[in-house]
Amino acid sequence: MGDAGATKWTAIALTCQDIQTAQAVQKELEYRQRKGQIDKDALLLTVEDPQARTGSGGATLNALLVVAEYLSQRKGHTVVTSDVLFDARILILHVSREFPYDSCGRAWTTLPVQPAESAAVGYDSLITNLDCLLHTITYKISIGSPAGVWVCSTDMLLCVSTPMEIDWQEHQSGVCVFAVPAAEDYAKNHGMYRLQKESNVVQDLMYHGGATAMKMCSIPDPQDPLAKAVPLVSGLVFFSARAAERLLSLHVVPVLDACTYVGLDSGVKPIHLSLFFDILLCMGNDVTMETFVSGELSRDYDKINRKWLIEGSEVMAMKSARSLLWKHLRGIGMKAVIMKDSSYSYMTTSGADHMKNLIKCPLEVKTDEHLLWSQFNHAYVEDGCSVEDTSIVINSALEGAIQVGPKAVISHCHLKGAIQIGKDSLISNIDIDASQDLDQHKLSSGILLQGFQLQLGGSTKHLCKAYTVMGKFDSLQTAYVKGTSTFCNSPWVVFLTRTGIDKEDLWPVHQTDYDRTLFNAKLFPIWNASETVGIKEILWLEGGEQDEVMLQRWRSSWRLSLQEILSCIDVPGELSYRRALFSKVGLCKVENVLQNNKNISLLPFFKTAAVEGYAQQTLSKLDQVAMTTDSPGVAARCLACIADVLGAMAGDKGGLRSGPAANQAFQDAFQLLRNGQISSGIEALAKERNNWLDRPELLMRAARHYEGAEQILICQAVMLSKQFVTVTPSEPTPMDKWVTGTCPARIDISGGWTDTPSITYERGGAVIDAAIQVDGKRPIGAKVKRISELQLILVLDSDQTHSVQVTCNELSDLADYCNPKAPGALLKAAFCCAEVINLSSNQTLQEQLQEKYGGGFELHTWSNLPHGSGLGTSSILAGAVLAVLWKASGKCYDHQSLIHAVLHLEQMLTTGGGWQDQVGGLTAKINIGHCKAGLPLKVDMDPVEISEDTVKKFNEHLLLVYTGKTRLARNLLQDVLRNWHAKAPYIVENCNQLVENAWRCVDAFKAGDFEKVGACMDTYWRQKKVMAPGCEPLVVQRMMSALGPHAYGQALAGAGGGGFMYVLTKEPNAMETVKEILAGVEGTEDITIHTVTLDEEGLRVEVEE
Repeated sequence: MGDAGATKWTAIALTCQDIQTAQAVQKELEYRQRKGQIDKDALLLTVEDPQARTGSGGATLNALLVVAEYLSQRKGHTVVTSDVLFDARILILHVSREFPYDSCGRAWTTLPVQPAESAAVGYDSLITNLDCLLHTITYKISIGSPAGVWVCSTDMLLCVSTPMEIDWQEHQSGVCVFAVPAAEDYAKNHGMYRLQKESNVVQDLMYHGGATAMKMCSIPDPQDPLAKAVPLVSGLVFFSARAAERLLSLHVVPVLDACTYVGLDSGVKPIHLSLFFDILLCMGNDVTMETFVSGELSRDYDKINRKWLIEGSEVMAMKSARSLLWKHLRGIGMKAVIMKDSSYSYMTTSGADHMKNLIKCPLEVKTDEHLLWSQFNHAYVEDGCSVEDTSIVINSALEGAIQVGPKAVISHCHLKGAIQIGKDSLISNIDIDASQDLDQHKLSSGILLQGFQLQLGGSTKHLCKAYTVMGKFDSLQTAYVKGTSTFCNSPWVVFLTRTGIDKEDLWPVHQTDYDRTLFNAKLFPIWNASETVGIKEILWLEGGEQDEVMLQRWRSSWRLSLQEILSCIDVPGELSYRRALFSKVGLCKVENVLQNNKNISLLPFFKTAAVEGYAQQTLSKLDQVAMTTDSPGVAARCLACIADVLGAMAGDKGGLRSGPAANQAFQDAFQLLRNGQISSGIEALAKERNNWLDRPELLMRAARHYEGAEQILICQAVMLSKQFVTVTPSEPTPMDKWVTGTCPARIDISGGWTDTPSITYERGGAVIDAAIQVDGKRPIGAKVKRISELQLILVLDSDQTHSVQVTCNELSDLADYCNPKAPGALLKAAFCCAEVINLSSNQTLQEQLQEKYGGGFELHTWSNLPHGSGLGTSSILAGAVLAVLWKASGKCYDHQSLIHAVLHLEQMLTTGGGWQDQVGGLTAKINIGHCKAGLPLKVDMDPVEISEDTVKKFNEHLLLVYTGKTRLARNLLQDVLRNWHAKAPYIVENCNQLVENAWRCVDAFKAGDFEKVGACMDTYWRQKKVMAPGCEPLVVQRMMSALGPHAYGQALAGAGGGGFMYVLTKEPNAMETVKEILAGVEGTEDITIHTVTLDEEGLRVEVEE
């Protein structure tokens, strides 16, 4: 077994009608396995039916033989051995043939269902009936089952709400059949079991039983003890390993071997065996050999499903086969499991039933934590189109002015134009070319319009497209002569009169009216010697009046009946069409989501594109969107998406996603982006990308460089905020007079990460910060003075013993400001950002300094906080540096200009910084910074009005604990932005909650309610861990657990979970208590505890007298 919640299959086999279909279906299964929908270790097989009429029993025996051969070979055997069955869990799914309402059959009918977020494996997928059945059996029914063989039909919708509890000890050696309790009215058209009371041993199987049979089979209704139900044959059977061994032995029994490929290869005439009314029937307790072998018990089944059985050799062959089945299988015990909490819906040939299954899907009624009902399932609906809430759109694109009425279904279509689709209608498999003939057309209510890809001819195959139309209430098999027989929901006589068609045009003259049905009427033209025929003629059949030209063209065309069309369907072609349309719809959605900045995750589609082979088309579409947008923010997200596609193409063989992104091959493209030539830069990136697609490790390295390019565009997007920086000329300070700026640190109390580009300009953000002194000191500062020398002297950590001095004599000395690791990078960037120096000038550094200032500058910076403290040091320091530089160089500024200038400076540094640090550390007391979504990014600040008593309580109850563990935000930023650009739903929702929590915290501070403030802090810490998993070191976890009973709230400071932890204690002045508590926590030997004072001034700038 695999995990406790699912069966780990050894092999999954699907039976198919021909080799071409088998090959296409094999690819479908392999796609699902690569996407994690099927266990990676399961053997996947598609088994071609050896003959046209082997039946479900013959197909089961043949599939079991093929699976056993593969498993035997895997274990080193040279012949088939049944030993392999005793440690295997095998699932055989029977894929039926024609189905009037889906060109690929019942198994591949796409349902209005999508994976739930909690169960999603990260891929975009259409959910078919086969997928639902596989999921139901794997996760709901087979859990805990012993080794053996499961066999399941795919002709029904089977839903189980919760995992079944089955006592598998009762089914160790026999056969277990699964029965669904059903009402008598429904059961009369299906097979049913007659069970022994209490034990549920199967006594008999019946088909289309009357009142007497119903009474014999009735059981108490699990949903209503006072009512009766009938145990319906569900199509699902479990053979224990011993029972499967006896079944497998039949492949060497003459006559029965005719069901397998062995018989086909031996030239044996095929026979038709039913799984239920041949193989299982002989195991029924009350079944006698005479009634079984004679066929008496399966007569009702044969009348419908084996009409070709007539007196003579075929009847004798069936009797011989049944006699052998009795001999070899009789004595195997068979018990039933009643599926109490389930629903069952056989997929009939009724159009009304099919529409009901889609519009009111049983999966919508029977809730499942893995699957969700969805009105739009992989659909693109253009703004000009309207779709009623009760309608369904599956794997389709609607463009133009499409109007879809109530309870209609659009499936696998690309429609464009002004088309009205009536209520209760089904439109399926209509492509963009065919939709041209639907433009300006109004389709009547209750009409089913479908397209089919056909493969005609014998040895020379001819591919073509056929279209059909019929009514929701039409009965395919009702005789023409009957009054209830209709076409397009109207009596035949109305149709014939309206169009001028004669019934002899539709059916052979020798065929009686009782044998003439809609199913065999030659209605649908597919070829004409002189003109093109197609959907126009079909629309005429649906609602056109007498038209002599149309009538003659219709009569002169080669026409097929629905029966003939269904027998000629090119299933591989249909599956290929659906995948191509899936790609096209997905690309439409990609373009729409990116251009309109929607918070919709595209990563599942990108991962699917990599698996299913349309990654290149996806890359081209992303290139196109990026090159044509006028928004650097949209272009940046496009580049992030390209990185996701490349990462998906690399899979798990390309190494880590994060890594360096400075390969010389990409530098020309990067420079174009830095110069604002976005379209040319994207084109250059795409050209270079082609050199990196050969191997997984190259793909991953290319993905890293696309993320580097993305960061360039994010920086450019944020730099648009420079328009909110306003400075005016003033007198520069005197020579050799220090201008000193000192600042508090800041703690982010709620809302962090929502200030981070691109989250902040795509979603909008809000962060509440407090400006704090640590141990009564303002820990961050800068000072500058004008000097006579024509140079820039930069002194880092000037208050430390080991300070670093950098001297700039040439402009080239400043050129590395964009490398955060370069000595003095922040200070160099500040000179450029403050426009003290112009790097693009034709003048030298000395010439600029002489002309503007008559000398140079000496700039010192310091911080008394450890590196990676989480208290906003670098951004606050940048604000201090800009402030003193502007003052010294003769420029006046306002507070908002300074905030936006720091934001601009950090983009120049390429550190990707947000705005919360400078808002918190340069502004007094407690304030909330906030911005709306959109570009240019504009940050507003509002002070949080609090009383003096609240200030006093804040100072008494808040402590800082330095953990000794540093975690730089830069190390986490890539992962967070990657998840944000992928629009992972949990990240988008968490960002929404971060903003909501920040505003709640504002209200709590205004009310002076520290218990609520602490609750906001705790919530914020949980939200931080969602944004950046792994940001909580183990020692911090222990510390928080120990302090929890004594604190209103606590969190690590900084967006990246930095080195300081802040604690809002329940008791005032609790430093000693906190010390005592933490002394008993393992790993806290290096911690230090600090007092906090709310700073009431913010940035302070002073000029030396």
